[in-house]
Parts: sequence; C-alpha cells; structure tokens
Amino acid sequence: MCKNLFLLMIILAPVIFAATCEPGFSDPVSVQVLDARWRPIQNATVTFTYQRDETTGKGYVTTSPLQTNSEGRVYTVLHNTEQLESRVRCDIRINATFDGVAKTSSITAQHHTSEQQFQFDAYALTLHAIDKYGAALVNNSVRANKQEGTTDSRGLAYFIVNKKADVEVAVVYRGSVITKDISVQNDTYYTLQALLYNFNLNVVDDNSTPLEADIRVDSQEFRSSNVSIADTPVARPSVSVAYGTLTKNPQIDLSQRESYTVVFDLTPPNINNVQVNMTPSMDMRIKFDVTDPNQLASGPSLDDTVVTYTIGGTTRTTAVYVEGGKYVAEITRPPANSLVRFTILTKDKEGNMKTVEGEYLVQGAPQGNQTVPPTNQTQPPVNPPPLIPIENPLFLAAAIIAGIALLWVVYNYVRGLGSGG
Repeated sequence: MCKNLFLLMIILAPVIFAATCEPGFSDPVSVQVLDARWRPIQNATVTFTYQRDETTGKGYVTTSPLQTNSEGRVYTVLHNTEQLESRVRCDIRINATFDGVAKTSSITAQHHTSEQQFQFDAYALTLHAIDKYGAALVNNSVRANKQEGTTDSRGLAYFIVNKKADVEVAVVYRGSVITKDISVQNDTYYTLQALLYNFNLNVVDDNSTPLEADIRVDSQEFRSSNVSIADTPVARPSVSVAYGTLTKNPQIDLSQRESYTVVFDLTPPNINNVQVNMTPSMDMRIKFDVTDPNQLASGPSLDDTVVTYTIGGTTRTTAVYVEGGKYVAEITRPPANSLVRFTILTKDKEGNMKTVEGEYLVQGAPQGNQTVPPTNQTQPPVNPPPLIPIENPLFLAAAIIAGIALLWVVYNYVRGLGSGG
C-alpha cells in the first residue's frame, strides 16, 4: 500500500508542485547576450512571447524587438491581464537573434532567475581598411556581414560575428563597394585593402576582326570594339556585351588578369568530303567532315548535327556519330533501286547553321564510295551505272578481234576494186 502511494505521489508531483503564476501578473525580465568568450554583444535582437489574456481573446503576444545595449542587455516588464486563475498561462518564450543566428529559451513567469543569458559562438573581428599604398582609410564605411561600421583614425573598425567560413567583409571606396569572404574561427584581425585595377576589353569576331558593340561595365555604357578603364576599385565588375541580337556576359576577375576578349562567332561551319556507300548488309552510310576553321571559332557541335532523308515521299531523321574522325549517319536497308534524297544539317557551338543536300540511287548490290559535292543544291544521283563496262578484259579482246576482221574485209574490197580496173 505504501509503495503504491509513493508511486502515485511521484506521478502527481509535477502537477502538485508545478510552478504557477498570478492572474494579471507583471513580470520583470532581464536578458544578456554574450559571445564565445563571455563578452557582451551589442545590438543583438531579443523578443518575448507570452500570454496577454485568454478571456478577451488576445491570447499570446510577442513584444516589439529590443536591441541589446553596450553591456549586451535588454530589460522589460511583461504584463498579463487575465483575471481568471484557471485561464492564466505562465510560459514565456525568449528569442535572441544575432548575426543571422537565432537562439530560443523558455521560462515560467514569476519563477525564473533575475537574468537569462544567451551565449553565441561568436568572436571579435577587427577590420583594418587601407588603400593600395597601405595608408589607413580614415572615417570610412566598412561592413561585416550586415553590420555597418566606420573606421577610426587608424583605419580600424570593430565587430563581433558568428563563427563562419564565409564572413563577408566590405569597404566603400571611390563610390564602389569592395567585398571579400573571409573565415572567422576565433578572434580575427583582417586587413582589407582597397586595390585599384586596370580593365581592358576587346570585342572581335571569329576571324579576330574588331566588332563595334554595345558594352556595359557596371553603370557605364560604351559603343565600341574596345573599352579601357584605369584605376577601378572593383575586381569583379558586371559586364554585358551586345552585338546585334546576341548578348554575352563574360565573368571578369581583375585580381587574376586585366585584359579580356569577347568573341562572337559569326561564321557557320563547313561540311566537306561527303561520301555515300552501301555496306555488305545493304545499309546506307553517309560520311562527311565538319570543320569550323577560323582562328577563334566556337567549334562544331556534334549534338546539333543531323541527317534528314526522304525515300518514296517519307521523310525521316537519323542521328550522327563520329567514327575515325569522320561524321557518320546510317540509313537502315533502303529499298533497292530507290532514290534517297538527304540533307546534312550542322551547327557550331554558337548556333551558326550549315546544310548540304545530296541524292543517292540505291542499286541491288553494294557499291563503292561515291562522293557528293558539298553544295546546298540538290545533286543528281551520285552512282549512275556505267554505260560501257570497259573494265571487262574479255570484252576488250573481242573488240580488238572484230576490229582486225573489219580492217581485213575493207582491205580485200579495196584490192579487188584495183584489180578490176
């Protein structure tokens, strides 16, 4: 019996001894926000969520954001207006946010310590802003993540940031914002130098011929084939180059190099050495070369190369592959004595297109390679049967014998005419 009573008391203890608060309570709450070394963090944001009342339907409310002072502290008094003890709720949720990181804690109204503490994994960051000659940038705007600051007489500005591998620091210099990502794993001192760069941009076609284009570099606009900008503080300017209907956005990093060339490939590739033959299995193979020979050409695109063919009024398309350095398309078993009209279409990597058309008369037996001139005009059949099979040796011998006999007959006839006279 005693044992059961003891177990019952354990089960009911949270209810019997649960902390309660008074209806209509006024509860003063203090919060301090600290970094990883227990130093106060200024300008952290703190909010409190608690019950205002239930009877009038106000329910839970969240206070306006409060900013920590130089001691890392905020102080407020939370006022509950619920008058019925059975409806009062005593839980309070505290939310602290700093440098993009949030932490939450819960307490009970009128039953908590005098001050709640939040500790962030944050460290001190000292920025030293200097120009390209090493001189301090005094009274200059700087930034660490989203925290704004101003350098002192030595070019120094002080921040506390959360531990990260990619803290963005920035300095405003000559009207531009120079940014860099740095790693902060402990208290960090970092020198942020505002360097100046020279930028040169050329616009040419695939033959290296200059092209006059519309060029935009950040907010500056030019109409030229060349742009040169001296002493720019921006290492990665935003660049857009438009020529006709074409636009390119080159990625620029002046910390790596200062001169860039934008190429517009305006010349289509070439299709040459078109050959057609029948395989022993009576499949038709079309072989050809595709070249994009200009010095700065983008190069042929195999994925954009196809062969379209028509047999007996039916048109189909077949894929192209590369074999032994040749482009190859196969047509499976075209009917004997059929005329195959085909079109080779290819593009380079910038979309310039070239086509070549041809015809092939399929015979009953495999033929040797036949060459199709590279032209966009329809060609006659590339393998008409020979009219005289002069390559047959028996035919040549018979022809010689017949010729000798004919000469003998003519000779005797002429001789007889002479004798009769």
